[in-house]
Amino acid sequence: MKNHRANVRTSLLSATAVASLIVAASAHAQPASTGQAYPAKAVRLVVGNAPGGSDDAHGRLVAQKLTETFGQQFIVDNRGGSGGAVARAFVSKSAADGYTLILGGASMASSMVMVAKPLGDPTRDFAPVSLLCKTHSVLVVHPSIPAKTVKEFIALARQRGNQLNFGSTGVGAGPHLNVELLKSMAKIEATHIPYKGAGAGLYVDLISGQLDFYFGPIITALPFITSGKVRALAVSGTNRAPKLPHVPTMDEAALPGYEMSGWYGIFVPAGTPQDIIAALNGALVKQLAAPALRDALIAVNSEPRSSTPAELAKHLADDIEHTRKLVKLAGIQPQ
Repeated sequence: MKNHRANVRTSLLSATAVASLIVAASAHAQPASTGQAYPAKAVRLVVGNAPGGSDDAHGRLVAQKLTETFGQQFIVDNRGGSGGAVARAFVSKSAADGYTLILGGASMASSMVMVAKPLGDPTRDFAPVSLLCKTHSVLVVHPSIPAKTVKEFIALARQRGNQLNFGSTGVGAGPHLNVELLKSMAKIEATHIPYKGAGAGLYVDLISGQLDFYFGPIITALPFITSGKVRALAVSGTNRAPKLPHVPTMDEAALPGYEMSGWYGIFVPAGTPQDIIAALNGALVKQLAAPALRDALIAVNSEPRSSTPAELAKHLADDIEHTRKLVKLAGIQPQ
């Protein structure tokens, strides 16, 4: 009987030890596809615009939080040009191993509609990870423009014909599409000057008066609005921006039905293993539910919004269709 009890006790101890080993192993789960803990080295997060713009700011917020979650560096790699097409082409050709991510957004949808010969197809070239947030833009003008409201701006644009010019981050990018919708609804014309990024160059030219107006992300416009270097006329969303409560929406100001919302999400090259995608999605969902990242995104006038990979895929597909309808309605010709 003593020997039997001793054997039972030994078996229970062995079982407990095995269970402990299993729990310990699961705490450091290794993606089956890589054979080692992910990530085992630094990860590149590619941003399709120059430093200093809205894309860059959102990318750096996310990279910081992913670095904290995984204990490996997530490094922002700025590759501006062609409304994000340069960055998308680079990432689509990168190894599908989880070590190259891209900050995607509304420019992915517009690139499929606004560009006559798009460089790739985001629904085919990338695998979605998670939505990050929705964003809104603000219409700003140089102080020399004698328009204090959207109605006055529209009247001035009609008076001057095609003489007013505006900058954007590339053909088909959000700032371009915002103005195209404005032009279509208000029946005005303006000259488009695309830039490689939304950083210093564009705002230097806007502040100096070489550009007349810009319809870009609120985050990059705020310092110039508060300093009086540019004048804000309206925001693009359905609600007023928390940081610009005195600025009306385009719908309120002059154009009922005007609404343009941007968004950001994280994607990886197509073919990236599902376990790596799941690991990244879990980290992003957790961080977006935490006050630190949520508050940081709200502070830059973005609305935090996580998702499953499938939900992000649907969001991208819906945005492409929405943009296609908008372009047709506005009579915009792909360039």
